[in-house]
Amino acid sequence: MASRHAVKRALDRHRVVIVDKKFSGGQVTTRVLVDGEYYDVDNRQLDLLEMGRTPEQIFLEPAVKH
Repeated sequence: MASRHAVKRALDRHRVVIVDKKFSGGQVTTRVLVDGEYYDVDNRQLDLLEMGRTPEQIFLEPAVKH
């Protein structure tokens, strides 16, 4: 139960919003919004973000803005 509360607190601090998904060559790329920045992530990176990791902890760079 304590781990569920810890995950909920982390998600509340770093809310992950899925903005778009692209499918190309058998790969899925998801664009997410975290703390005001957009990131393009694969499924594993998305899982880590949803578990409460920050983009910095998994070495993500913000997506290029168009």
